[in-house]
Amino acid sequence: MRTSRVVNLPTIIVVGRHARRRRETTTVRMTTVVRAKRVGDDDGAMTTPMTGEKMSKEEEKGCRRRARVCVVGAGAAGLAAIRALRLESHDVVAYELASEEGGTWRYSESVELDDVAGEREDRARVHGSMYASLRTNLPREVMGFEEFPFSMRAHAGDARRFCGHREVQSYLKRYAQTFGLTRDVEYDRRVVRVERVVRENALEEERWSSQWSVTTASSRCRDVVDTKTEMFDAVVVANGHYSEPRVPEFKGALEWPGKRVHSHNYRVPDEFAGKKVLLIGAMASGEDLSREIGLVADKVYLSARTWQNPAWAHATEGIGARGNIFRKPNVAQFNRDGSIEFEDGSIAPECDVCMYCTGYKYAFPFLPDGVVRVEDNCVAPLYEHCIAANALSMSFIGLPWKVVPFPMFELQARWIARMLSGAVPMPSADEALRGAAALESQLEPNGPLPRRHAHCLGDAQFEYNDRMAKLAGVAPHAGWRARMYKATGLNKRANPETYRDAEMPDAEELEAAEKEFKSIDIVYVEAN
Repeated sequence: MRTSRVVNLPTIIVVGRHARRRRETTTVRMTTVVRAKRVGDDDGAMTTPMTGEKMSKEEEKGCRRRARVCVVGAGAAGLAAIRALRLESHDVVAYELASEEGGTWRYSESVELDDVAGEREDRARVHGSMYASLRTNLPREVMGFEEFPFSMRAHAGDARRFCGHREVQSYLKRYAQTFGLTRDVEYDRRVVRVERVVRENALEEERWSSQWSVTTASSRCRDVVDTKTEMFDAVVVANGHYSEPRVPEFKGALEWPGKRVHSHNYRVPDEFAGKKVLLIGAMASGEDLSREIGLVADKVYLSARTWQNPAWAHATEGIGARGNIFRKPNVAQFNRDGSIEFEDGSIAPECDVCMYCTGYKYAFPFLPDGVVRVEDNCVAPLYEHCIAANALSMSFIGLPWKVVPFPMFELQARWIARMLSGAVPMPSADEALRGAAALESQLEPNGPLPRRHAHCLGDAQFEYNDRMAKLAGVAPHAGWRARMYKATGLNKRANPETYRDAEMPDAEELEAAEKEFKSIDIVYVEAN
């Protein structure tokens, strides 16, 4: 049996499969057996840190460039970024809006009471969109980071394969504690402004791209001037994309007498008791919330343009535990008498509430003009959905959707970190712009893909992950992950009401996952 122990060593032992040299003797808690080689300095190219501090010979031998990197956010994507950057010996400062890590998996009862539809720019914003009863729509085995398995071990007392949000946040907190990531996080800090600073040395600018001036302020006291500005070699944006509601326009919606809300501000179903409710959007949240609200509402209409199962588009029978949920096509218009007309000509009379389950917008209010733009929920120009083609030292983790997020974050982060250290090549400006142009050519009006779906990967995510691994120079994910994801989709479409608790058709994949997990030698550190 392995136990943790405190030791004094002349090197920092980094939990996992990688190690890096550091100058000082440091006390660390060893929680895993480290099995890895240091990346060799095969190209001989070294860059002095931005501070001008001279590297020791031992450090020069053991690592390449060490950059000072800002990470925006300490949710799953931000934590993955900190971990990967640490593995490459970068100096990291992460700014987190909240008082703890977890990002979108942090549950709070707070909602945006002044604008529950999330339409006004001047509303008092709430970051979280988590509702009380949420359970994952993917099994925990496939959800977890590759080097930190999310196995059947309960982190918050919930060992179900499709667990609740508290279990996921506890897993993320334990990930952060095990790898000591929290010491690089400044909590209750919001990023106010990021400004590009072109390097005076033209060769350095061409090799590593620009530096960045980052200004932050307290997220607790908005009325108090508490700003500070720091310089960084690179910025990794990991601020999530489940905070800014996306509300599509419909004819007559603004004059409709009922109440309009966005699922961003949904927590519990109590306020819908006895009411007639329309939900627009039938992806994960629309399907789940229609069933929960259907337990207390008089009647629920679930309207969508497309369905996860095409056969559902023609269904007319009531679904849900009470049989009071009815699928409808897309909304044609809202009427002043409270009714709602659908594109097939049918009408839902006197609805009380409309809930938009229509997703979220990407938002980067702190970024300067000229780096990226957001147009119809497409972030551009980007190379591989990740690197700003106009400024290669600015990167984004977690933009793709309809994916298994945590393992993808891990691969994106490894690529970014190794690119910044020089372990793998940074794309040239021309290469990045060509890659961004290739995606642009596939989007309307140039190609068949709606612009709002630019970052929707679906089954293409696994080819993308393999590409990320190749770019990062690391091993690709095992094949069981893609197979388990596809088996989950089939199970969900076959058993939409019960798929989370139904028998999963993935026994072989589960066996392969457990075999992989056993090969990872790790001792979990208890989360605070």
